[in-house]
Amino acid sequence: MRVLQISSARSIGGGERHVVDLTNELTERGHDIFVAVVPGSPLPTALSRVPPRNMAEFPLRNALDVSSAIKIARFARQYEIELINAHFAKDYPIAALAARIAHIPFIVTRHVLFPMNRLHRFFLRTVKYVIAPSNAVAKSLRSQRLFPDEKVVTIRYGLDMARFPQRRTLDREGICIGSIGNLDPVKGFDLLIRSAGIISARRQDVRFSIVGEDRSRDGHNEKLFRGLIAELNLNDAVELTGWSDDITEVLAGLDIFVSASRSESFGFVLAEAMLSGVPVIATETEGAKEIISDPSLGQLVPVDSPERLADAILHLLNDRQKRDQLAKYGREHVQKHFSLRRMVDETEALYRKAIGDQ
Repeated sequence: MRVLQISSARSIGGGERHVVDLTNELTERGHDIFVAVVPGSPLPTALSRVPPRNMAEFPLRNALDVSSAIKIARFARQYEIELINAHFAKDYPIAALAARIAHIPFIVTRHVLFPMNRLHRFFLRTVKYVIAPSNAVAKSLRSQRLFPDEKVVTIRYGLDMARFPQRRTLDREGICIGSIGNLDPVKGFDLLIRSAGIISARRQDVRFSIVGEDRSRDGHNEKLFRGLIAELNLNDAVELTGWSDDITEVLAGLDIFVSASRSESFGFVLAEAMLSGVPVIATETEGAKEIISDPSLGQLVPVDSPERLADAILHLLNDRQKRDQLAKYGREHVQKHFSLRRMVDETEALYRKAIGDQ
């Protein structure tokens, strides 16, 4: 197949990781996969298996960027592309117009739970399928009634198992609790910091590492978090480390992974932590509940409750046997249910169906 992936992403998170893994694997399987990105995109560096000639830059300024749509349509015709898959909301109308001009089908992947704009009903009226990477996203899409139910197809995220070997035992002092994600209020890092305050009052051997970058224009989120750390006198206990390109190394250094998110469509990094053999505590978001479907796989706590989160962390710190159990069963669960091979198999089949229906 000859498929064009469109992504205007300017940084790499869970949705972008999905695009990278899917594209690399489809290329490895012999498909001719092309990628449309914005200037300065981080994706080409990660797309190690895609030939440079298959990648092209377009402005992708906003949802009404007709100029980009026309250029993408020309690109699609030039390379005899059979299908377009767009991954982010502002790229959807561009993909729809480009597909219409080039007379090829298009698919969109919805990576978040936030409601789609009603204008999408108009822009996406000819979409072949809408891929939901979790049951939670599929449920959200169907409740919005923007598309016929049969157009919404759940293909749950998959992880590259080879990237996450069993966590090795590190020689170090103290205990490290960690969390990874963009420094955004929805990720609940303020809740984790407040939980750290409760825990630090009882134990002096625990430190907290928050790995992520602030993508806000003026960096106000990081300033707020640093202010809260100072206010609670936690400068020696809580560290904002900035972003890391080596998530496997970060996870290898953690005793417990914590997600304090207020909303999560899937929880990509939760699955990565579990696959790495790190015991996980997470708030009861829709995405987290989909991955941690049984108490033997991880611990769930209420959203927006630093006290309950602190209690769960303290309890797990005091129960080595429980930590070992969560690490073992969590890893086995992700290996069985969230493999990259399964995700790509299902996506490949849907692509063939979309192309064949023309």
